Amino acid sequence: MSRVQAAFRTAFHLPSAAAVAVGTDDPGHLARLVTALGAEVDTTAVSQYLRALHGHRQG
Repeated sequence: MSRVQAAFRTAFHLPSAAAVAVGTDDPGHLARLVTALGAEVDTTAVSQYLRALHGHRQG
């Protein structure tokens, strides 16, 4: 999975989202993003990232 695909997939968990807007003039790029939706998300890593973001906001 590419970094773009991983970021796109993870975007649905930061916080949870039902939709994410993307723009592309390359149908293959859009197809790869849609394929990424089936990937597993490392929820532990997402939780750590969210805690870090919240800590940064409070600091």
